[in-house]
Parts: sequence; structure tokens; C-alpha cells
Amino acid sequence: MYQTEQNSHVYAYAYQIQKEGKTLCGDSFLIKATEEYFICAVADGLGSGERAYESSSAIKEVIEEYHAEDVELLIAKSNEVLKNKRGATVAIFKAYFGQNTFTFSSVGNIRFVLYSPSGKYIYPLPVLGYMSGKPQKFSVHTYSYEPGAKFILHSDGLNIPAVKSLLKDHQTIEDISNHLEPYTKSRQDDLTYVVGQLF
Repeated sequence: MYQTEQNSHVYAYAYQIQKEGKTLCGDSFLIKATEEYFICAVADGLGSGERAYESSSAIKEVIEEYHAEDVELLIAKSNEVLKNKRGATVAIFKAYFGQNTFTFSSVGNIRFVLYSPSGKYIYPLPVLGYMSGKPQKFSVHTYSYEPGAKFILHSDGLNIPAVKSLLKDHQTIEDISNHLEPYTKSRQDDLTYVVGQLF
């Protein structure tokens, strides 16, 4: 399954495949662009199959409903919807075009790297653990980005060496996704990635 989202400020490509032998993917993602902002989220339900899908898709639905809100509220709401569910890891990335800034928050093992044309990398360290509906503190950070910056957000089903050079050495989002294709073949786990460029 794949999806693209684009306007004059952003181009993003999302790819997802379930673990071999499973009919449902335990990961969920959302990519959405408006004239003011771009929001992207990846959630990885614990385990695989139906209960993992139930947890991650609950997060996707709540972010879809409240995407205009700030990341602080979205990460809190994502946690709330997991009450009485299996739990999930999640990362939320929201870029504001007018300010050339983005806000990021994550819990668990979803990885994010942004590479700017000047050679600067931003890779916020995730909070360890997972969300389960229990009260917890979240780490939310805001950074600035340069026009032309490229990013990748991916679940732990994608194991890529040298992710930084992947963003640096490939000019287009199509090039990056073509380079990632061999890493999507093993299917030992649910796999989701989003690659994009901000203009």
C-alpha cells in the first residue's frame, strides 16, 4: 500500500506492507497537507495482527480528526484512545510552512531523521517505551527547517544502514523510495515509512 500527498510546500510518499502471513498490518500512518501545514504520523501497534491494527488505527483516526490541533494535544489524545487496548508506539511530525518550523513528538521505536541542504541533520531521540492509555509525560520539540529539507519517518520493520546518507545522497523522493525497495522484502515485521521533502 502506498500514498502520496503534495502541494507547493511539500511532497511526501508513504509505503506500508504487513508482516508475512498476516492479513492486517499492525502499523498505521497518516499524511495530510493543507496550505498552512503538513502533518505526518506513524503508529506501530504492539505485536502484529488484529489487536496491533486496532491500536495503531485508533491513533490514526484521532489524529485525522484533530489534525489542525498542535502536536502536544495530538500526542495526548493518541495516548487516551489506547485505554483498554494493547498499546502502541507513535511519532507525530507537523511542519508549519509560514514559519519554516516543525514540531515533533514520539514514544517508542519509530525513527525520524531530517536532512537540510546546508548539511545539518535533526534526529530527535525518542522517549523509550510505548503508550497504553496510562498517564505519562511526553517530550515535544520544535525545530526550524530549510526549504529543500528531506525527511524519513519509519517503523522498526524497516532496517536501513546509513539512513543519514540515504537522505543526503539521493536527490528526489522517488530516488529514496527506490533505494529503500530492497529493504522492504524480508517482511519479518509490519513495515511503514514516509519520505518527504519540504519546499
